[in-house]
Amino acid sequence: MKAVTLFCTMMLGGCGLLGGVGLTSPAPQGQLVPPEALAPLMPPPAGRSLWAELGQDAGQARPVRQEGPRYFWRMDEGVVFVTEGARVVATAGLPTLLLASTPIGDDPLRRGAPLGPGPLRLAHSFDFAGAEGRPEQMRFGQVVQCRIEPEEPDIGGVIERVEICEGAAFFTNRFWFRAADRVLIRSEQWIGRDVPPLRLEVAVEGS
Repeated sequence: MKAVTLFCTMMLGGCGLLGGVGLTSPAPQGQLVPPEALAPLMPPPAGRSLWAELGQDAGQARPVRQEGPRYFWRMDEGVVFVTEGARVVATAGLPTLLLASTPIGDDPLRRGAPLGPGPLRLAHSFDFAGAEGRPEQMRFGQVVQCRIEPEEPDIGGVIERVEICEGAAFFTNRFWFRAADRVLIRSEQWIGRDVPPLRLEVAVEGS
């Protein structure tokens, strides 16, 4: 976790924060494509990138580093986030920083295998810090209990997984997988209080 936090901090030095500045691109540079044409989120093939949205703000995100199963992404506007499987596990460049998201026990969304009919229960521990890094803003071991709803039949070749969590925070995450091969194609995830959900989708550039 310390390595992730340090790397994000080094990448961001001097970058602005979300909140009226930062992610201001009015539209994608490329074209969002239908699910059947999408490739895996990590890593995207040449000519592809992630389209990331936070509230009304949006921008491209490109892979900049890999550490084992973790991928580091940076947006041109300065926001950095780290993914592991379907999960966003760390962020930087926002008013609230997600330092770590750690499963308590097994997390079925961190592997590509089918998840079964569900429902499935799991727990996560979150560590947070404020953008200024003051000790009084830090929160460690914030635990939530989650339930992944039973899988519904695919619609248009896409399977949606809904995860409902409560405890230190109350939120709902959504993950969409291509039914043919269970490849993650988009997600909407809670990444901290006072921060909009982070939405990710593969985009094709130059189309």
